[in-house]
Formats: sequence, C-alpha cells, structure tokens
Amino acid sequence: MPSTVEAASPLTARDTRRRILDAAEEVFAARGFRGATREIGARARVGKRMLFYYFPTKAGVYRAVLTRAITGLAEIHERFRDEPGPVGLADAIEGITRFAAANLRSLKLLMREIMDGGPHLKRVARRHLRPLFTTAIEEIRRNMAQGVFRPGDPMHVLVNVGGVTLFYFLSMSLLELIWDRDPLAPAVIAERAAVARDCLLYGLVADGAASAARPRMAAP
Repeated sequence: MPSTVEAASPLTARDTRRRILDAAEEVFAARGFRGATREIGARARVGKRMLFYYFPTKAGVYRAVLTRAITGLAEIHERFRDEPGPVGLADAIEGITRFAAANLRSLKLLMREIMDGGPHLKRVARRHLRPLFTTAIEEIRRNMAQGVFRPGDPMHVLVNVGGVTLFYFLSMSLLELIWDRDPLAPAVIAERAAVARDCLLYGLVADGAASAARPRMAAP
C-alpha cells in the first residue's frame, strides 16, 4: 500500500511543503537555527516522518526558508529588468518594499544570516545570491554605459538599493516604539515605497533621465 507521502497529489505536496516552510520560518525567526524540528512539525501539522521526507535535515529546511526569500527578490528583478532604466528601477524598488512588508520573518532570517556570516551563507551566496547580484550588476552597467545612470561601481548601487528599501523593515521593532503611526499600515508602506523611489532615483539617475519615472514617483 503506498505511503501517505507517495500517494499525495502534486497540489497536496506543494501545500504540505509550503506549510512546513511557513512553520519553519516562524520558528527560526523566533529562535534562530536552534529552533526545534519538533515545533516546526507541530506548527505545520505534519509528523516527523513527513517533515523529514520533504527536508531530510534541519539545515535543509533552514536553507529552503532562506532560498524562498531570495527567490522572491529575484522574481522582482526578473519582472522589471527589461523596462527602461529609471522605470524598471522605480518599479523594482516598490516591488522590494511591498515584498519585504509581506515577508518580514524571512527577511529577518536572511539579514541575520548575512550580518552574522552564518554557516549557511556561503552555500546560499554561491547558489542564489551571487547569480542574482551578477545579473543585476550587468543591468546597472548597461544603463551606466547608455548614460541613463550616473557612472560608478554597480555594487554600491545594489548596496544602496538594499539599504534604502530593507533597513526600514529591519528597524520595525524600533519604529513601533517611537513612531505614532503603524509602520506596516498599507498607506504608510505606499509612502515608504515612494520615498525610497525618490531617494534612489534622484541619486542614481543621470540628469534628464529621471523624467521617465517621475509619474510613478509621486506619493499615493
């Protein structure tokens, strides 16, 4: 008789995998890599056997959570990479802002791994982050060569984009204490996306080239 896992439909398997990753994200965000697989299984409503069928090791499920966050950011880049420089950058900044607002736990995990130089960073960087950065750098260089973006080292551009878009969300605990507004309210997130677009576009886009993106830069 086939096992429950073997008999599961592709749709059921995808849902089970998603529930495991959602649960792992919660546990790891709260307790770091020390989070217990037992708790992950309980939150995902799966047994130990099912959990280890999908992810044979705790390190495997942890890396899968990190990879899911990176994949979301990569999809934003792919969606807008063929748009004209300022327009694509403006849309990507808004996309990153909204993605971060909807994925705070996975963002926290990814940034913690990067800041701590964690044991999984080298593998994740080699497989996922380096290809993403390489492609983005090529796009930035192309826009610089065409006179759309100001000349400079493309890596500084990527660091600036990450800092302006993501640091806001890494500061969420502080903002909730010192700001009289809800930093995750939809209207505030829309404002944040507009401010980030303005800041990065006016600093990066060459004189005269930013006009193509200005209609998208006005705060809602």
